[in-house]
Formats: sequence, C-alpha cells, structure tokens
Amino acid sequence: MTNHTTTPGSAPRATTDAAGRRIAGALAFVVGGSQYAILESVAASAWRSPPYDYVSNYISDLGVADPQTYGGRVVDSPLAWVMNTGFVLEGLFFAVGAVLLATMFSRSSRALFVGFALLHTAGIVLVGFFDETTPGHWHVLGAFGSIVFGNLAAVVVGLYWHRLGVPRWFAAASVVLPVAGLASEVVLLAGLADPALDGLFERGGVYSITVWQILFGLVVLARTLAARRG
Repeated sequence: MTNHTTTPGSAPRATTDAAGRRIAGALAFVVGGSQYAILESVAASAWRSPPYDYVSNYISDLGVADPQTYGGRVVDSPLAWVMNTGFVLEGLFFAVGAVLLATMFSRSSRALFVGFALLHTAGIVLVGFFDETTPGHWHVLGAFGSIVFGNLAAVVVGLYWHRLGVPRWFAAASVVLPVAGLASEVVLLAGLADPALDGLFERGGVYSITVWQILFGLVVLARTLAARRG
C-alpha cells in the first residue's frame, strides 16, 4: 500500500507563493508601463526648438542624442538617454511580468504569451540600444517586433480570458486595444494618413500596449489581493 503524505502547511505555502508571484508579476506590468509613459514625457519636455510634437514626431525621435534633421524632421533630444532607458526598462519589466504570470495560463497559451512577451522585449531593447539614425536595420526590426508582438501578447490574454479569470470587459479590451493599435500602424506604414499625423498613428500601436499592460497588472493585482483577503 502506498502511503500518501503531505507536509503540514505545504498547500497554504504553495498558494501563498503563487499569489506572491502574481502580485510581483502584476506590479512589473504596472511599473513597466508607467515608467515608460513618464520617461517619454520627461524626454519630450526637454526637447528644444521647435517643441516636440506628439502628433507629428515619432517616439523614436526622443532617443536621438545628436541634433540633426532626420526624415524631414528636426530631431533634438537632450534627454535621449532618458527615453532609451525607458525603452529598455519597458522590455525588461514586460519580460519579468510575463514569466511571473505564466502559471496563470494553460500550457499552450502560456507558450504563446511568454513567447510573444519575450519577442516584444527583444524588440524594444533593440530600439533602446540602436536609435533610428543608426546604420542598418536594427532599430526598425526592433520597433516592428516590439509593436507586433507586444500587441499579440495582449490578444492571447483576450482569447484565453476564461482560464485567467479576468473580467469580461478586460477580455474585450485585450482584443480591441491591440487590434486598433495594429490597424493604426498599418495606416502609418501604408501612408494612408497625412504625414503630419505620423506621430499620432505610430503612438496608436505603442500606447495600445502601454495602456493594456497597466490595466492587466491592475486587474491581476486587484483579483489576487481580493482572493487572499477572501
């Protein structure tokens, strides 16, 4: 006869550990998205004449340290290092958050979510290390990867929301936000909008990730804390 024994207190400890990982992962998403928005604002505030324009200037303009004219735009970002730090930190926080929250997913959806998250991280870290004026295609590849895969990570959450236990409204947001963001990038790349609006359409595909990841972190944090209290 097999003797099935359990260590006293092991189940509560395992539950506590899982809750701790979820809280840490949720905070990583909130902090990562928040610091990105804050550091972008700080870098933009230091922009010299003419003033930085969120509608026409690309986000990547903020990461160019040397004053110059690039792509027909005057680029002059005294705090380029701040923006580039924001890019890299966003990627690192996103990866840490995804790994810590991976156990919320089923095996198949976990591979998709973590895989897309790590590809987003790789892309945006490249953006932080290679500004848009760097010879070669590293910046473009990084920007493409970070936008596409960051938005796809959100879609995974929207499609597998039952397993994750997130509310229906957030499941809808996890599909609507990335689809709208990717559509915005298609408009930009296809040249379907006035070039004076390029910065706005570029931000559509970036901010969809930023808004979603902060919301995701807050939703997971709220539900995890509520479960611990209950």
